[in-house]
Amino acid sequence: MNIFTIMGHIFINSMVPIFMLISMGIVLDKKFKLDLYTLSKLNFYILLPAFVFRSLYEAHFTWSTLEIVLCAVTVLIINYIMSSAVGRWQGYDIAKTATLKNCVMFNNCGNMGVALALFVFSNVPYIIDGKTPYADLGMLSVVSIMVIQTITSNTFGFYQAGAGRLSARDALRVVFHMPMVYAVPIALLAKLLPYDLHNLFAYAPLSIFANAFVGVAMLALGVQINRTPLNFFKGDVMLAAVLRLVASPILAAGVTLLFINFYGPMHPIAAQTIIITYSVPSAINMALIAIEMKNNPEYATQIVMGSTILSAITMPIFITMAYYLFPI
Repeated sequence: MNIFTIMGHIFINSMVPIFMLISMGIVLDKKFKLDLYTLSKLNFYILLPAFVFRSLYEAHFTWSTLEIVLCAVTVLIINYIMSSAVGRWQGYDIAKTATLKNCVMFNNCGNMGVALALFVFSNVPYIIDGKTPYADLGMLSVVSIMVIQTITSNTFGFYQAGAGRLSARDALRVVFHMPMVYAVPIALLAKLLPYDLHNLFAYAPLSIFANAFVGVAMLALGVQINRTPLNFFKGDVMLAAVLRLVASPILAAGVTLLFINFYGPMHPIAAQTIIITYSVPSAINMALIAIEMKNNPEYATQIVMGSTILSAITMPIFITMAYYLFPI
């Protein structure tokens, strides 16, 4: 199977379904004017915490999970340094630089990343004898990175968005009002209990909420895109999109290769997932956080929208690159 055939399969089976969900949000908002505030609160306070709790509770972490986390954190730190340098180079003020850093550091792993991993590792060329043997490992890998992204974006991301606008105390107060701060440690502690929560009556509704997360998040992203003016082809927005969609996955590939060369082998699917996850666009939460914190909300929304649309071109390229760079 040649590279163009693989890219075609990836685009049709992985990208098209995601953009169909986003398009549904656009169509519904044009017809019914959906309440984006309600959708974002539903995601922030119920669906995302439920999804992360269930994913963490049901995940079977191994030593390789720690390897993925170490690589993910390293890429996150490098993205912070890179976007800080670019902000100074462009002469941005503290607030705008903070928005740039948030949009480059934190990607749509929880929304598009999870859906992308689900579609990628359940389709050609990852189907073997009619089965999908890599789907579970791919999902575990992306969830591991999502945990890092979720914790840092909903803590440091909020804190950083308040740069130049809120005091450290006020920014921390906002952070500790977010349920994600508590969902992760509660899930990790629950794994230590000598009791299977699957038998608990409350686990069924939690699973229903968790199953709804990806679909509702994609609809919310479509609503946000529908309400954003199509003027994201500006220098500062395109620069941020390039950092998010091109520089970040290249850095992720470099960090993963260095880790393998200097530390030891890593499962190819885990290595591929690191690149794939860091190739997704800026997190929609960064636009919502910018709106909440009144920190360059239009700039943040334009970056999210621009990177989301352009990712239809860049993501298949980096998914294919990951496939060949770390062959199964």
